[in-house]
Amino acid sequence: MRYTYQDSTELPVQRDFIEDLKFFIETTAKVIPLENSIIEIKGRNREALVALDNKLNELDLFEERFTSLVEKLAEETNSEELRPCMEAVLGTCSEHVEKKREILETESKKIETGSAHEYQKFETKILEALNKFLVSGVYGAEKNFKISTNGNTLSGKMGGEISGLQYRYDLELTDEVLTVEKLLGQFSLPTWTRTGLIRKEDKIKMQDLSDFIVTSLEYDNQRNVRLVLENKKASHKLKIEGGDARYFVYDEDREISADKDLAGMIDQESLARIPDKTQEYFKGNIRAYLIEKVLLDEEDAISGNQVFDCLKVIAGQYGTIVQECLTKGNNKEEIIIKIEESDGRRTEKYISREEIYNRLAEVGSEGIEIAGILGIDTRAQVKDSKYLIV
Repeated sequence: MRYTYQDSTELPVQRDFIEDLKFFIETTAKVIPLENSIIEIKGRNREALVALDNKLNELDLFEERFTSLVEKLAEETNSEELRPCMEAVLGTCSEHVEKKREILETESKKIETGSAHEYQKFETKILEALNKFLVSGVYGAEKNFKISTNGNTLSGKMGGEISGLQYRYDLELTDEVLTVEKLLGQFSLPTWTRTGLIRKEDKIKMQDLSDFIVTSLEYDNQRNVRLVLENKKASHKLKIEGGDARYFVYDEDREISADKDLAGMIDQESLARIPDKTQEYFKGNIRAYLIEKVLLDEEDAISGNQVFDCLKVIAGQYGTIVQECLTKGNNKEEIIIKIEESDGRRTEKYISREEIYNRLAEVGSEGIEIAGILGIDTRAQVKDSKYLIV
């Protein structure tokens, strides 16, 4: 499958851009109203809490002024007979003020507790809406994958980052245990061993690692890998790390790849295949992506109400391709791409500028701003961006 502009030059990302664009627009239409609901609730609750806080301050001020007034009156009369009366009056005042203070503080806590519950409902819906889109819909993101073994549990993580936007996923994997054979197939590395019945000598032996367990695996879309292997007894550990056809191999703390005798026996082709094998494993063995967090400039974008700003980052990436589609297309009112099938068949796919603008305008001012970043509003200018193929 090959994706091109209408002039047959390849898209910077080999994906169905029209479908991704539609998905981005629908995701925007879902999450912006949800975030606005949270902002509205926060504003309303903030006003209510300020009003309650003002009432508490008024109570404190009243008690302070009333106490001062009664004490001043008692000083002026200077009568011991009136002292019990003054103390009773102040005690009654203090008692009633304290009861009212407790009522107001209870109301404040009720608003704060209820607010957290209300926010959480909307935040959960926002994460659900972003969950599927962010997995593959963010063009140019630097991605990394991690697998680790803790006891009998195999867990995975995925992260992506671009222009301050970060997103993190928990990965549900199909395997409970990942062996070297499952990941790489038959795989061996040279190692020193002592042999001989009478006279022990150090000799090189090719050790089959196929039944070793993968205890840690890290991979990014720059094809860098870090792989930690252990035997089933956890008594022997090996590590492979590197990328760009340069790899370092360690047997415990000893670097095999730096040993002149051992390095020559390492199958470099097997090492070079590790990134491809790793990529194949992730493509075929992730059962589910479960979004964990979305950050913008290291801060939680959901609780900080910065989801709209995150969408603007993504819109900037999409906007460059939209503008290229319009520049290289014959119809300036439609975003058109060509799809070339493996058998040579070619089709065109499009979406009109009007359809995009109208859908985003329904969202409100935020949607219109996104339309401007996409370049659908002809008054907006879209900056050039660089892409990584995803």
